[in-house]
Amino acid sequence: MKPFTKSAALVFVLAIAIVQLAHADIFLKQKRHTDSITIMGQTQPAKDVVSKIWITPQGIRSDAPEESTIMWLDEQKLIHMNHSDKTYQVHPMDMNEMMQEAGQGQSPEEKAAMQGMMKNMMKMEVSVEATDETQTIKDWKCRKYLLSMDTMMGRTVSEVWATEDLKVDKKLYDRLNTAMMANMPGIQKAIKDIRKEIEKIKGVQVKTVSKQEIMGKTRTTTTELLTYKEADAPANLLDIPDGYQEKGQY
Repeated sequence: MKPFTKSAALVFVLAIAIVQLAHADIFLKQKRHTDSITIMGQTQPAKDVVSKIWITPQGIRSDAPEESTIMWLDEQKLIHMNHSDKTYQVHPMDMNEMMQEAGQGQSPEEKAAMQGMMKNMMKMEVSVEATDETQTIKDWKCRKYLLSMDTMMGRTVSEVWATEDLKVDKKLYDRLNTAMMANMPGIQKAIKDIRKEIEKIKGVQVKTVSKQEIMGKTRTTTTELLTYKEADAPANLLDIPDGYQEKGQY
């Protein structure tokens, strides 16, 4: 299983803000640019990824050239697909269950150490500051918000530009929040505080510039909204494609 990394934590937090959705299915197209960074002599090159995202009451699907992720809300499962070898993995959304499965085959001491590490990795503090600064991005009038997130792995500061030109409501918001956060160790006690902060971001995120601290270095990631529309999602949206084989969970 891929670890719950700092960047994954940021994606999780920003997802809470963007899924304040209308009743219809929502299609989004996003472009994410990540700057290059050199750590301990190893250089990770700059990368650009365009993702297509569908959000429905039944679940969410995100497609990128190399991989896709499906969230089954009713089953409380995450499916990660690797397109290069046509394989997929199924992970529980309940982090307590995930930790139990991750510890299979380990000694009690090793299992306790892993579970403690995962719980600490999940702990986060989030704060949002609304500013009076506005800017028109594409055809949308946007307001600037400053979002900071502190976790075990360091600090990320984001400049978020969000618009209320795209009308949204919170019908799906509470269900998605519950599904994504209710069972995450280290977050349960902070859920209300995190949601209170994230709800300060009004509307749909159009552009986010995040600066992540990694071993004394700063890596910048810019995410831009290219398309946002209400449309009927494909009937097989949440299905695993034919020809894909399941790999071991961990």
